[in-house]
Amino acid sequence: MNPGVLGPLGLTQEEEQVYITLLEPGVGDVAGVVTCLGADTGAVTSAVGSLLRRGLVVCEEGEQLRAAPPAEVLGLLALRRMEELRKAKRQIEWLAQRYETRDAETLAMQVEVVRGAETMAARYALALRGAQQEICTFVKAPAIVTTPADNEGQRDALGSGVRFRVVYDQATLESGAVEFPLLLKELATLGEEMRVACDVPFKMVVIDRRTVLLIHAEPPHPYFLVVHNPLLADICQWVFETVWDWGLPVSEALSAMTTGELSADDQRLLALLLAGHTDESVAKTLDISARTVQRRVQRLLRLAGAQSRIQLGWQAARRDWI
Repeated sequence: MNPGVLGPLGLTQEEEQVYITLLEPGVGDVAGVVTCLGADTGAVTSAVGSLLRRGLVVCEEGEQLRAAPPAEVLGLLALRRMEELRKAKRQIEWLAQRYETRDAETLAMQVEVVRGAETMAARYALALRGAQQEICTFVKAPAIVTTPADNEGQRDALGSGVRFRVVYDQATLESGAVEFPLLLKELATLGEEMRVACDVPFKMVVIDRRTVLLIHAEPPHPYFLVVHNPLLADICQWVFETVWDWGLPVSEALSAMTTGELSADDQRLLALLLAGHTDESVAKTLDISARTVQRRVQRLLRLAGAQSRIQLGWQAARRDWI
């Protein structure tokens, strides 16, 4: 089953639904979950077993089930995922450094260093045009090969039916260097799938899940690596999918950048959370379900680029949301 909002934390959609349902008052066993969701008993039992093993659900006396506190258990899962991302980034950096020190002949077939503005632009366009199935990329300033507006290789790939997914760094969109709203609308029309993340970790392109371009944009000597190593390609694809899952739809990101404000409903929800109310209390006050509160909190976390509710509070103050 496809992951839901909590998919980046390792929960299936079914596990997420069961967990959220067990947060509802009066639901404390498999039968109650089945009744609320109208789901298959075997599937619910399997999901409960998985949640029990990971400590997301606890079994109390009398075989009563209770969802563990979200802020603690989900926050811990988020921290673990963040640590995995950091480890992956360190592995990528180590591999890049290793290339500089080991025998060039050993890696000649796996890693190519490309330098020089014209050579980089030509090699970049060639790599994109060689894609057959999918291109996944992180867009982050500064542009050293080509700007998004002048990326003909991307337009050629889209025109040939290649799936193109892009995560844009929010700071890049806010820079004002390019008319991004119009550009993104044009690229969306061509078929590009796009999201925005608060902090894209580095510049990267993954082609057909087997070729990676790692772009080093720091002056005075920018360059990029063309890597054909399957292990590194898998790592980079995993990093991309994780950031993609946390990314925000472009329409929401651009709207927030334009107004700098939240809706009145979101402001009220955020104020209640920061005042110390539980999700259940917020749900009762706003006359919505606890599940809706959870979904709206996840949206605010993604909008703020925060990984926890504590970070959300700091970002809310920084952005004058409250």
